[in-house]
Amino acid sequence: MTWLWCVASPALAGDGTRVLMLVSYHPGMAWSDAQLAGVRTALEGVAPPIDLQIEYLDTKRVAPSDKHFRLVEAVLMSKIGASAPALILASDDDALDLALQLRRRHYPQVPVLFSGVAISRSEALARETRIGGVFDDVNVGSSLTVVLRMLPATRRIVVVHDQSRTSLAQVETLREGLAAQPRLEVEYLTDLPAAAVQARLAQLGPQDLVFALPFNRDANGALFSHEEAADLWASASRAPVAVTRDVAMRPGILGGFLVSGLAQGQAMGELAKQLISGSAPQPLPMKAAPVQATFDYPQLQRWGIDPDLLPPDAVVLNPPPNPLEDLRPYLVWLAALFGSLLIIIGLLLYGIRSRQIAARALRQSEKNYRDLFDHSPDGILIQALPGGHTVEVNPRFLGMFGYTAIEARQLQFKDLRVEAGAAPLTPTQATEAQLRRKDGSVFWAEVSAIELQVGTSNRAVINLRDITDRKRAESLAQEMEHRIRQIYENLPVAVFAIDAQHRVTFWNPQMTRLTGVKAQDVVGTTDSWRGIYPSKRPCLLDVLVDGTKADDITRFFGDNLRASTHVPGALEGEGYFTNADQTQGMWGRFCASPLRDADGTITGAIETMIDITPLKLIQTDLETLNRELEARVETRNAELQRAMGQLLQSEKLAALGSLVAGMAHELNTPIGNVLAVASTLTEDAASFSQKLLSGSARRGDVEKGALRLQEASVLIERNATRAAKLISDFKEVAVDQTSSRRRHFSLLEVMQEILHTTQPLFKGKGHTVTLDIPPDLELDSYPGPLEQIMTNLLTNSVHHAFAADVAGEMVIRAEPQGEQILLHYRDNGCGIPAANLAHIFEPFYTTKLGRGGSGLGMYLVYNLVTNILGGRIQVQSSLGEGTWVDITIPRTAPDVATHPLAKGVSQPGF
Repeated sequence: MTWLWCVASPALAGDGTRVLMLVSYHPGMAWSDAQLAGVRTALEGVAPPIDLQIEYLDTKRVAPSDKHFRLVEAVLMSKIGASAPALILASDDDALDLALQLRRRHYPQVPVLFSGVAISRSEALARETRIGGVFDDVNVGSSLTVVLRMLPATRRIVVVHDQSRTSLAQVETLREGLAAQPRLEVEYLTDLPAAAVQARLAQLGPQDLVFALPFNRDANGALFSHEEAADLWASASRAPVAVTRDVAMRPGILGGFLVSGLAQGQAMGELAKQLISGSAPQPLPMKAAPVQATFDYPQLQRWGIDPDLLPPDAVVLNPPPNPLEDLRPYLVWLAALFGSLLIIIGLLLYGIRSRQIAARALRQSEKNYRDLFDHSPDGILIQALPGGHTVEVNPRFLGMFGYTAIEARQLQFKDLRVEAGAAPLTPTQATEAQLRRKDGSVFWAEVSAIELQVGTSNRAVINLRDITDRKRAESLAQEMEHRIRQIYENLPVAVFAIDAQHRVTFWNPQMTRLTGVKAQDVVGTTDSWRGIYPSKRPCLLDVLVDGTKADDITRFFGDNLRASTHVPGALEGEGYFTNADQTQGMWGRFCASPLRDADGTITGAIETMIDITPLKLIQTDLETLNRELEARVETRNAELQRAMGQLLQSEKLAALGSLVAGMAHELNTPIGNVLAVASTLTEDAASFSQKLLSGSARRGDVEKGALRLQEASVLIERNATRAAKLISDFKEVAVDQTSSRRRHFSLLEVMQEILHTTQPLFKGKGHTVTLDIPPDLELDSYPGPLEQIMTNLLTNSVHHAFAADVAGEMVIRAEPQGEQILLHYRDNGCGIPAANLAHIFEPFYTTKLGRGGSGLGMYLVYNLVTNILGGRIQVQSSLGEGTWVDITIPRTAPDVATHPLAKGVSQPGF
């Protein structure tokens, strides 16, 4: 016997291919048994024979959960091991969930086929690979339309269903059909005890219609097969009852569009056969279940339904016997002669045929019983009542206990039990017991018994299931749960948790230390707020369990929450908490996360809390200290700004003083010339006047005096004009620099005035300044700051760029650039070292400290360009090649009603 890994497309069959079939429910449930029978029918005749290993999950009696699946998975892995089956078959949704889990964790390449699965899962299953099968959803809406056509007087639809996934999926399909029937009143009976459902059905009338969807567990946890539930509703209802599955087609049920477990099993088996032989289509198909319109004839009569209203392909069960129907055309001709004889013959033929059909059905029933009995995965022991002697055992019983068939018939069930004097089994009771094998070894088994009447004899059928692996897995799970609880109990962090009903399920000692509330006082209650808040209100856990509605988060926690950076999907925050009597409080940091099951449904939430009161006190002290430091810094900054403003004003006045000194030096020459000429003219006028008065003046003296007077006038006028021009330019520059007034001006004229007033800087040194400025380039700006900028640049070049015996060259060029102008200044001096260039705009930075340099010149230039003229400035330099200054300013300067330099200057940004 070999286990095969299933790969892409080759056939799976080998020598003894083993197929694992997972059945969601338990043996004896008609729906599951029918699917299993369908699979076996489809796989009959496959060569070599398929080794079909069947495992029941029993999820009708044990609610499916992560814990249950882990236990079943552990049992399966102990049986199967790491050797993968060739194929996994899954009957119904729970089995499919486990099959996908097994494939993800252990057998990633094994294909999965399913039957009896809700079609609502089709979208999710389409994202899986190597999966196919048959959905079992019936079109309840179509069934509703047909039944309403047959019962037009219906005014109310009563839907009976449980909370299983299959039933809820059919409810949604029914809702879509009901949307087209607004006149109908709809009532849903779910999550109720079976007795309550029966009581409500007994109150209905002929104008009502009952849709009985799958119902296997009521609100009290009682389990029902499809047949049992259908019998309950049919016996109680005073209205027609429609169903959706063939196993629910019981006496008293009207019918409907029915899905068949046998047909689904056959369809899944046929697809498995194709997959094993390598002929299956790729990708594997996922098909809708075949449905058959089926109705009961007595119920059609009971509710006055015309059979002609049924769908054309409908099956009518229990039709009235009519053996003469085929002979009706001949009765007209032979009625007189052979009427009585034909009637007798027809009745005899009908009786013979009926007996043949009954005998064949009996043989098939016996064969089915024998197949189920011999192939049951559980041991079965049949005892006679009363007395308890063994009548028959199945092969699984012999393998389970190690007895031969002859030895087993000599046993009674009490001989197998380890516990002496145990209470006798009660019919339908299921219990766990320790049983002893022939070799003396002991194992755990789940034992259930049922009493049957066979002919005139009573029999006890005892079902034995080996649960040793399950008990071992439960023990391991309990030990693991104990370890996990110990870990949480001993964490240094406060931890508590709630379930989906907001009941506290865990409260560790750190929570008790933090809140003063003991675990025994709060576990099992919904008072998770105790010890955290002074009065009852939702905790963050409660908001998470209810679905984290934004309004609830804002109402209860404001803006104090944020997504956790450590735990995905969790919320964390900080808050101040007081106890119930508000005698003490603390600052806490909390983090809460929802707990989910395998389907992603929220089953509770867990939260941790840490006392951060000491940290908050330190933080408060730091914030107070920080505010004090900020206040001190602000005070020092204000003082520094005032001092800086005074220094800049001094710098401006010093620059103006230097300008005045240079201008005074320039004015000395024309004014001295005027004084010298005036003095000489005064002497000549006195001499000439004396000669005139004495009468000794001659013509030559008069001509000579007139010529001297004319020359003196020319010299006086020339030097006075020169002095006036110097004074006018100086006045314009001085007014601009001291007032920073805005006006419309020609850039060339302003630059010429600047050169005129700064001429003393270059006198006697051989320096030249070249202007390259378009004469029509005009600005609406502040000429004073512009003049201060150029004066500082020229002064820096004269004092820093050129040696004492070197004649330098300076160029000032301007060019328009749209709404801006580029003012370029260059000298061919010694240049600025790279280390100094980075600090050129910093205040008080100078390379001639103590030798007349204050370090504020270029700092003032930067602030005038950026803050007043609204431009930007860049300086480049290379040693030995000079310095380049590019100033970009707008043609129209920004408004400086709040002049930055009037309140202080700003630090250039680097």
